[in-house]
Amino acid sequence: MTKHNAKRKLFFGGLVLLICCYFLWTLRPVNILRAGGRYSSDPAFGSGITAGSQRGFTDREDYDIAVDHMPLTERGRIHWYLEHKAELKSRYHIPETASYGIVFWDIGSGFIDINKSGNGDLVCFKKVDESANCLEKNLLLAVDFTEGKQEEFTFYDSDHTWAVDDNGRVMPQ
Repeated sequence: MTKHNAKRKLFFGGLVLLICCYFLWTLRPVNILRAGGRYSSDPAFGSGITAGSQRGFTDREDYDIAVDHMPLTERGRIHWYLEHKAELKSRYHIPETASYGIVFWDIGSGFIDINKSGNGDLVCFKKVDESANCLEKNLLLAVDFTEGKQEEFTFYDSDHTWAVDDNGRVMPQ
């Protein structure tokens, strides 16, 4: 076997391995760990109050959803959301208002206690028991909808916004 053939086999073997890993990743289901209205521990809102229309100031509600796994690409995340929109509505009552914002957060290294977190930038959920309820902020997908307009999708590290056009195609804005 020549040196050229060995490099060629190594390259194609690595490519096949990479493709297999990608397919295994995409076949893993998205695991929703916590979902709910925007939580604020800010004393201005009262300790443990859900921010949004429950305060009586707006007909817009904001939601946070912690997930364990999301598709790797922006389009994949948007398509996952669109495919699971009815499930979010029926199972988690998200959204409940005509205008809303939904933020999907990566679980990262897991939930932490706000009192033991140091100075991290955290998003916190209502406590369901005495366990930790905050995550380091790692935004995977933000969905924004104002009544009468299109849903818009943004990502932390992207400099453009996506939307679904009239034909149902996901397009950059």
